[in-house]
Amino acid sequence: MSPATFEVTPHFAYWDGYWGELFRDGDPRFPTILYGFDSVSAENAGRAGEVAIPPVGACYGYVESGEVTVRTAEGPGRDQALAREMFFSTANGAVLRFVAPGRVVVIQAVGYRGINLGGGPIEGLGRLRYIDTCSDTVLVASPLLGDPCLNHLHFPVGVDQTEHTHPSTRAGIIARGSGWCMTPAGRYELSPGRIFHIPRDGRHRFATDGATSMDVIAYHPDSDFGPTHEEHPMVNRTWVDGRKIDNTAGRHAQARVVPGRAGVEVPDAYWPSR
Repeated sequence: MSPATFEVTPHFAYWDGYWGELFRDGDPRFPTILYGFDSVSAENAGRAGEVAIPPVGACYGYVESGEVTVRTAEGPGRDQALAREMFFSTANGAVLRFVAPGRVVVIQAVGYRGINLGGGPIEGLGRLRYIDTCSDTVLVASPLLGDPCLNHLHFPVGVDQTEHTHPSTRAGIIARGSGWCMTPAGRYELSPGRIFHIPRDGRHRFATDGATSMDVIAYHPDSDFGPTHEEHPMVNRTWVDGRKIDNTAGRHAQARVVPGRAGVEVPDAYWPSR
């Protein structure tokens, strides 16, 4: 079978016709592994069945086409049945079984423990304003301030974004429509199923033509938005004598919680530089 087609530059990378691990982002703050599974391309048409992603961190994914079941790789658990334009996250690693041929992207947050969930299909527009008339929706929110998240970005017809950078990696897949990504290294055409990676501080801008919009699924390894132990909807709306309860002292502060960051042990042999 032919290898995947790809190009990796200091500002932008892409893959087509993929199967398996594609790229390791070695940012020591947020080590990330990018996977892609494309069982509809000519080179991978014979591939089917089950694939496993090792349990070294949470997985965030999107089903561009086809049908798959997904479950965490930690052990027996309930399968999530997902179809076209649906998304998911797992606590640690993942086991994917292709029910019908399709394309799936998976981004793994190494060392981080996530939450098992699935949803979708994505909507036609985002719920929040972004830049240059674009919009976005947070599909998988960060459980704690600073944690990873998965997002749906919508680019309307005729967008020409302001060139910008991000302080951490971005990775994902083109979900619908078409457009381009422009960087100092060149202009890259974008179409459904193409997986991409933008490194930390990579200069780029997205654009669409006058006839076609574009939808993109993007993973962020960190966030400056989300709840904290002292500020979240449950505690904020729990009142005693007409005032919000103070959960920072006494028995309130002794609560045991699921760890996120550093919640998964990663053997040195798997990622020596982590």
